Order: sequence, then structure tokens, then C-alpha cells
Amino acid sequence: MCVEKTPWELVIDFHGHTCPDIALGYRIAQLAQREMGIRPAPDSECLVKAYTQSCALDAIQVLNKATIGRHALIIEETHRYMYQFHFTGTQDIHQFTVSPVVLDHLETLRHPDLSPRERQNKVLEGVQYVLTLEESAFCHYDKIPGQLSKIV
Repeated sequence: MCVEKTPWELVIDFHGHTCPDIALGYRIAQLAQREMGIRPAPDSECLVKAYTQSCALDAIQVLNKATIGRHALIIEETHRYMYQFHFTGTQDIHQFTVSPVVLDHLETLRHPDLSPRERQNKVLEGVQYVLTLEESAFCHYDKIPGQLSKIV
């Protein structure tokens, strides 16, 4: 019997481990799916522009099918946890910016002198924090006019 994996399991399988940044990407990817709704046309695709290169991008690639290989994921490194989503053929960009308070809290969980078990507990604490935080405290959402284009 074959058991279908959950979206979270698919992301973890792709990335290789659980970490707070994967949880960030997972949460952002789900919010984008909710706000963008159904694909407007069969031939439209989701384009994503990320402003930092982090583990979060693996979750976005898996859940939103916006991959680097297809040029549907554009990275402009500014070290900001801001992500823009756009369906080709539409006129809106859905922008999500992770709250600085969230990033600061996750930074407090990183301690180089922890034992492996303590480090693992801090990782799980960070994942739980990201996945359960009230949406309004987690990120800021804007729907702005515009389009993203593939860079080939």
C-alpha cells in the first residue's frame, strides 16, 4: 500500500532535514498559495522572486513549483526575507515580508556552544514557533500591481 506524503514531508525529503528556515519557506509558500488562488490559465506558471538565498527557498520550490532550473525562481540577494509571487498572465504581485521580530527570535535560538541534543531542541523550538505564530505577527502581506519575468 502506498501512503501519500504530506506537503511538509515532501519539503523535508527534498531539503534533507528540518530547520527553522524550512518552516519559514513552508509557511510563506502556503500563504502565497492561499492568496494567489487557483492558477488563472493552464499555461500560466508561478514565478517567485526571493531577496535572500536560504533554506526557505527549498520549500518554495517544492510547494509552488517555482524552480531555479526552470528560471521560475529569481534570487536577488539583499539579505531580506521578502518573497514576491506572480502568476504569468496576471497583473498582480503578492509580496510577503517576514517580520524582523521573527528573525530576531530565531537568531536568539542559535548558540554554537550547545550540545547536539540542545541544538536539536532549539531547532525544533524554532520550527514550532514559525509554524504556530499568529499570521499578522509572522509576516506582512501586500498585493501590488506589476509582473515578474523570467531571466533567461
